[in-house]
Amino acid sequence: MMGTCVLLPSLNEAGSIAGLVRRIRKTSPGYGVYVVDSGSTDGTQDIARRDGARVITLREKGKARAVRKAFAEIDADRIVLLDSDGSYAPEDIPALLKALGDCPVAVGNRFGGKMRAGAMGAVHAFGNRLLTLLANILYGKRIGDVCSGFWAFRRDAYKNIRINSDHFELEANFYVECARKRIDICEVPVSYGKRRGKSKLGIFDGFGIGTYLIKERFC
Repeated sequence: MMGTCVLLPSLNEAGSIAGLVRRIRKTSPGYGVYVVDSGSTDGTQDIARRDGARVITLREKGKARAVRKAFAEIDADRIVLLDSDGSYAPEDIPALLKALGDCPVAVGNRFGGKMRAGAMGAVHAFGNRLLTLLANILYGKRIGDVCSGFWAFRRDAYKNIRINSDHFELEANFYVECARKRIDICEVPVSYGKRRGKSKLGIFDGFGIGTYLIKERFC
């Protein structure tokens, strides 16, 4: 069993993965770094290996599918999960790990931290706020940023979370499981900047997240 590992789900993130892996190693030396890749065609896997990350591959596309596979294969005391597009600062990893001393799960709150100019458009911000409000109303478990891509888990938590989503509903999936199983979540303010490359999240993905929250609550 490993102590702590950092998990980076990826799909064609060649422009950001090398710098991100290096920053993680500088900020959190000694931690295992895993890139779980859903069939990149731009060299992401080779770049990640070159910079010392371990690569887990799968044929199917889908962020949730990738993380589900990684959670099953990795055995660590603590896992930190963040998007590999460079929008989250790995320098915030120690703060999330510190929060795990009080809660089994910690999540980075972008709205409570430093939001860099141009990092999130008005429509995107409104959608995030709306989905967070919907989650809080449906499940009664207060959270400030349900769509955050920056999470940390103790082993007893991530081994108890059932991932039944496939794509960008992953973070809502985490929240729903914590609400259902009464797993405490601590929120940590984090920095959020502009991603490298083209965003893979579209408006229909937002509808998918909302549908997931409603479906899991009533079906």
